[in-house]
Amino acid sequence: MEATSYTQLLPIIILGVAFFVVTIVMLFWSAKKGHLRRFDAQAKTIFTEEEPEGEISDKFPESSKTTRGRKKNK
Repeated sequence: MEATSYTQLLPIIILGVAFFVVTIVMLFWSAKKGHLRRFDAQAKTIFTEEEPEGEISDKFPESSKTTRGRKKNK
């Protein structure tokens, strides 16, 4: 591509600028609504009495291959 034929890149440049503008607008909107305050308190809202913070309640079941391999190594 020649240095003078950047008109083919114009759609990509326009989409990039539009994405940047939308991102900035969304950041200002979220700051205005208070979504960027108290990150620690908001991060803990997903925990309940059934799944308390700091306790592992979900795990993948071990496959039979893994179980046999571990018994041999012990």
